[in-house]
Order: sequence, then structure tokens, then C-alpha cells
Amino acid sequence: MTIDPPLAAIPARRRATAALLLATAMQAFDATIANVALPQLERSFGGGIDLGSWAMTSYLCAAAVSAILTAWLRRRWGARRLVIVAAGLFVAASLSCALANTSTTLIIFRLVQGAAAGIIQPLAQAIILDLYPPEQHGRMLAIWGATIMAGPMLGPLLGGAITDAASWRWIFGLNAPLGAVAIIGLRALPRAAPAPANGRVDVLTLSLLATATAALQYALQRSIGRLWPPAPEAVAALAAAAVAGLLVARRGVRRRDMVLGFEVYRDLNFTLASIYNFLVGASLFTTIVFIPALVEGPLAWTATRAGLVIAPRGLGTMAMMLAVRHLIDRVDHRVLLSLGLVITGFALALMAHLPASPGVPLWLAATSAGQGIGVGLLFTPLSTMAFSTLAAELRTDGSGIYNLARQLGCATGVAVMTAFLQLRILARVAETAPNLVGIGRAIQSATAVLAAYADCFRLLALLTVAMIPSVLLFRIRPRAPAGSAERERCGKA
Repeated sequence: MTIDPPLAAIPARRRATAALLLATAMQAFDATIANVALPQLERSFGGGIDLGSWAMTSYLCAAAVSAILTAWLRRRWGARRLVIVAAGLFVAASLSCALANTSTTLIIFRLVQGAAAGIIQPLAQAIILDLYPPEQHGRMLAIWGATIMAGPMLGPLLGGAITDAASWRWIFGLNAPLGAVAIIGLRALPRAAPAPANGRVDVLTLSLLATATAALQYALQRSIGRLWPPAPEAVAALAAAAVAGLLVARRGVRRRDMVLGFEVYRDLNFTLASIYNFLVGASLFTTIVFIPALVEGPLAWTATRAGLVIAPRGLGTMAMMLAVRHLIDRVDHRVLLSLGLVITGFALALMAHLPASPGVPLWLAATSAGQGIGVGLLFTPLSTMAFSTLAAELRTDGSGIYNLARQLGCATGVAVMTAFLQLRILARVAETAPNLVGIGRAIQSATAVLAAYADCFRLLALLTVAMIPSVLLFRIRPRAPAGSAERERCGKA
């Protein structure tokens, strides 16, 4: 679905693009700025690691639901109105998070915030693809992706500084000025009328989708701290999520309703890229959550220092993505993907070899930068291949489902790896300090925690390397001769 009428003036298109990039960066910024504040947030409400995990996964799972509904909402409301409303809702929910006085209200407002963020990211991606011709898609996706990586780079730094200087509540207030500027810029988008809605809203499909996502989130939460044997309620919730998800898929394929566009899965490249997006999201976001917890926990560093440790990751990713935009049309995408997976896996393996405590932060900062460089090589080729063979009318559907895969990957990765971490902590403590008491046991317990984190990084490295062979399944679209796109447009004219 393209924007009609197109932006006639180049300055207007640039203003709209800048606003879309700012809105994208704002929601990506919020997904990471809260990470370094989780320990203080947990202490503020008297909760433990479960509360911090709820605050993160509630945001991610709500974003997953709204992302997959983006195409349907766009067809009913239009791109311009929907993106402006989503940005405004995101800002309002952010301010409500800052004013929350209980853990329950915080999680509720994080759900609303995540729902708005889930619309912003895929919709911004789809609109940018509509605003520019196909030959510029690789370059624009690289720039768009770099704005997403601004969050991991600047979020932990500002989040840590604000948390130490004031309170975790102030980190949510930053979205107010950013959102206001973005909304003003988004008004440059054309007032295209939404397509007529076909039939009534499929309430059953919407209900099944909400049930599947809520049950999945509950199953992930109940898995924290109990990886095996699984909690009975987690198994029941996972089964409910699977049944509801299968019913949604069945209705989507048979009815071809306007809520979900399952036609996108007929495209092999898109399907493979979505799977990769899920796995990369799980690995990346898990380490983004784990490193601040490690630095502020066993090492007892401040939130500001935790932000300094994790910031090089975002810097490495952004720098590499800006470099990839010059290579994306010259190098086989599968080569870039393979190289990115190798670098990411190697960085995670190095991350697992933690040195003595005084050198851990510097080591984590260096290896985080290495992981960021690897992820920077993955993001743009994956996005480009996902949409390279997808029909233009399916882009918004594809963007929603593609972002859904990453959001679910992030939530799943955090929940599963947190459970694995707690399991490894118990095992490591039993190995290193079975008979010690007092100070001796405390010292050995801290060592055991470091070893447990190393076990998690080692597992993530193995999973990353295991993804490399399937890169060969991607099909590369033949490059059009130089100037062919321009000749085609002239011929149509």
C-alpha cells in the first residue's frame, strides 16, 4: 500500500522522514533506557527480579500484539492519522509511568506504552518504504535501522545518569519533548484517505490474538526461576497460547480477514528473515538486560557506570549500520549475514570468559562493542531481504509481523535466559560453596553468580553460531541494471 498522493515537495518528504526517524528512535530509546534503572525501580516498589522482568516483557508483549494489528489499523484510519495518534499515546503513557505509585499501575502503563510503540516502529518502516523508490530502500532501511540503534547507545548513558542524579521516574519524562517534536514533523505526511474497511471487525480473531499473547507472556513470566521442571501453570498457559495462535492462523488463512495478512509467509525470504529477527532479538535484548544487572549487582557499580559499560554496543551497531548502507548494493547479503553472525558469536564467547572482578566492566564494554558490530551487519541485510521480494501492498502487513517476531524474540529471550541464569546460579553456588558459611560463602556466591552469567553468554554464543548454515536458504533477487528503475518510470509516464 503506497501513500497517495505522494509528497510532491522534497523538503516535505525530508521533514516527514526526519519525524518518522525521531518517532522510531524515541520508542527504541525507551526500550533500553529503563534497563539500567531496573535495580532502583525494583527497590522503589519492594520487588525483585520478577518485577523488573515484568516491566520489560509487558512492554515487549504489548508491542507484539499492536505490531501485528498495524496493517489493519492503517487500512481503517490511514497512515498519517495512525502514526500521530500512536506517538501521542506513547508520550501520554510515558508520563503516566513516571507518575505511577504502585508496581501494578506501572506495569499497566508499560502495557499501554508498549502497545503504542508496537504501532510506531512497523508503521514508520512501511511509510519510509512508500516514500522512496525501491532502489533507495536499502540505504533508507540502513538509516532507519541506525536510529533504532541510537536507543542502545544513548539510552543506557542517559538512563544511568538520570537514575543516579534524580530518580528512575525522570527517564520516562524525556519522551515528552521528543514526542512533541515528532508529532509536529509528522504533520508533513499527506492526508491520504484510508481504504474502505471490508466488513465488520472480526472480534473473535482479535480476542484470540489477545488471548494468545497474554497467555504467552504469563507462561514466560512463570518460567522465570523455574526452567525445569516447568511450573504447571506455565505449561497450561503455553498450551492456551498455542491453541489460540493456531486458531488465529487458521482464521487468517481461510477468511483472509483484514486483521492479519498471512500471505506474507508465502514469501520464503520474508519467512526466513522473520525467524532470524526473532533469534537475533532474543540474543541482543538478553545481553542488554543482563549486563547492567551484572554490573550493578555482583560488581556493585552505579547505574551511570552500567550505562557506560553497555553504551559501546549501540555505538558499534550504529557505526556498522551506517557503513553497511554503502555495501548493501555491492555485497551478497548472505555474506554480510554470515560475517555478522560470526562476529556476534565470537563476541559472546569472549563475553563468557570474564576476567577478575576489577577488569570485568572494561571487558564487558569491549565485548559489547564487538557484539554491536556484529548486529550492525545483520540488521540491514535481514530487513532488505525480508521486503525485497514482498509485494508492495503487503508491506505494512509484513512490517507488523516482522516487528512482532523481534518483540516476541526479545520477551522470550529475557524470560528464558533469566530462568536459565537462576538455575545456573543455584548450580554454581552448590559447586563452589556447599559447606561454607558467613563471609566465605558470600564471596564464593558472588564468584558463582559471575560464572552463571558466563554460562548464559556461552549458550548465546553457541546458538548464534548454529544459525550460520541456514543463511544459504535465502534467495537473492537479481540486481537491476543501473538506470533501469528510472527508465521504467519514464516509460510509464
